[in-house]
Amino acid sequence: MIPHDQQALGDLKKNFVDVLEFAEDQLEMNRVLAVFEKSRVKVTEGFPRMLRFVGFRPVTINEHPDSLPADKYFIMSYKV
Repeated sequence: MIPHDQQALGDLKKNFVDVLEFAEDQLEMNRVLAVFEKSRVKVTEGFPRMLRFVGFRPVTINEHPDSLPADKYFIMSYKV
């Protein structure tokens, strides 16, 4: 879950590449999801916009996990 407050976002931006490398190298994941509460984020601005530049893509409504309903959450996916 991506925090909505700007101070935490600044810390997250600074270390985000390390998080992706850890997910790939140490956890051997093939995909990383960034989950935002829709009521607290503008999907075309801020952190979601920055994630598009590093390769994240919005998850379609049909791909949303059942535990994260599309009416409440905006999810982006990154293939590692």
